[in-house]
Amino acid sequence: MKAIVFCILSLPLITLSWRTLFSLKKHGLYRLLVWECILWLAVQNHRYLIVEEFDLQQLISSALMIASLVFVLSAVFIMREKGGVSRQRSDHALFGFEKTTVLIESGIFKHVRHPMYSSLLLLAWGVLLRHIEVTLFMVALAATGSGVFAALIEEKENLAYFGESYRHYMLKTKMFIPYVI
Repeated sequence: MKAIVFCILSLPLITLSWRTLFSLKKHGLYRLLVWECILWLAVQNHRYLIVEEFDLQQLISSALMIASLVFVLSAVFIMREKGGVSRQRSDHALFGFEKTTVLIESGIFKHVRHPMYSSLLLLAWGVLLRHIEVTLFMVALAATGSGVFAALIEEKENLAYFGESYRHYMLKTKMFIPYVI
């Protein structure tokens, strides 16, 4: 039954990513892999997502999932507010709100270059911590690897679009976690 639910819930994710499914040089395919890993974790851990009693593991899990929400909402807000979003930017791997024409170095982007991937990684580990199993731990590692790979590819895309200003931004801003990584 879980496999059926996973397949049904995968359809919208695949639909969102269809334009980049066969492009190994674009970040969209690897972003889809992260989404699929998180979906698998959520389907497998669905009965543990809502807990009545909190221990340290559950508190950390909840903190990671809340931080995930803060990261993604902050990123989307600032991208729409300051990114100079334009449909003229013709990168089919990007969603409409991601088609920024201005390099954003304020808000959450002042501290993290890839807050949306950070959000996905925080979510993956937060969902895993609800109930840890060896196979699910491997899925969380796969999500992490796919997220890092997607971010590295996106860095190349950003360098190609924004040029030297993005290279300078990379030197002063962490990739995923403020002041750490």
